[in-house]
Amino acid sequence: YLSNIHRSGDMVIGVHCADYSKLQSQPLTLLSSDKSLVTNFLDSEETSVKKVAATFDSKVLKNKIDGKFIRINGDPGPGLVEVSVNEKAAMIVMGSRGLGTIRRTLLGSVSSYVMCHASVPVIVFRK
Repeated sequence: YLSNIHRSGDMVIGVHCADYSKLQSQPLTLLSSDKSLVTNFLDSEETSVKKVAATFDSKVLKNKIDGKFIRINGDPGPGLVEVSVNEKAAMIVMGSRGLGTIRRTLLGSVSSYVMCHASVPVIVFRK
């Protein structure tokens, strides 16, 4: 991004969606019998979000870029599109985790959703 797209005066908005999918995959009986499982998972996810935010803030400061971090919850595709609308984004630059064909077919792809629903250009890069 910095080498090829960024221009002076641009603002970068880092968006991260917390991943609660592991919590949803646990049997309800297991979750209801041990409340600490839920608490520990939520604490772990919160720590992960804070780490992502700190990494973003560090890179923005290091490269002297105007930027801010936004945390979203829920489905990441619609959340990213909503942030792009609310923040009046000129472009979306996002990464792709490179899911396998079967998993992508069953679950869908966040990048595919964003490309189909965003009203601005979308650039997707592989990790």
